[in-house]
Amino acid sequence: MLFFLLIGIFIVDTDVTMQKKTEVKALLELANHHATFAVDPILKTEGVIDLMEDEAMERFAARMSENGGYRLEQRAFVPAGESVTTDPLPFYRYYIDFRAWRQDLELRLRYNGTTLLQERASPGAIRSGGGRLQVTVVTEEGEELRLAPKTMVGPSHVVVAYVDERPFLPILPAHSFPVVSVEELKH
Repeated sequence: MLFFLLIGIFIVDTDVTMQKKTEVKALLELANHHATFAVDPILKTEGVIDLMEDEAMERFAARMSENGGYRLEQRAFVPAGESVTTDPLPFYRYYIDFRAWRQDLELRLRYNGTTLLQERASPGAIRSGGGRLQVTVVTEEGEELRLAPKTMVGPSHVVVAYVDERPFLPILPAHSFPVVSVEELKH
């Protein structure tokens, strides 16, 4: 009986993890979409689509607060009581401008337990249809988590978050996974 109860707990925990991953992905996508409307109006009149990065982050943080109850503190979003995660959500952002979106980019990040830091950003081949973005997150234990590659269709704002929180029962593993959002700047 105890064995079946333990299996049931693992199944429920896996389901909770998948729901959190889906919810965090949706929050990032909505916030990043809102951030990409922070386009420089002067350059836009000259036909150049470029991001005003400070305004973009203000818009991103505002949407994370409205939709998920998160408040921005340095390089992490701190959850409120009603947020989908219970621990701070470290994130990293990267802007791919109008000169670089056709070039492949390998973005390698390292999670050190509290922060998501860039190890390197390696440009690659140039593609006429848009560069391929490959994001790899290295965990504290040295495990490399490669996210599915994305193809850019224009200047893009990239946000990577890393969920690392305690499980609801101490016998279960922590919920740890990266999530990425890549949004083209809105013309």
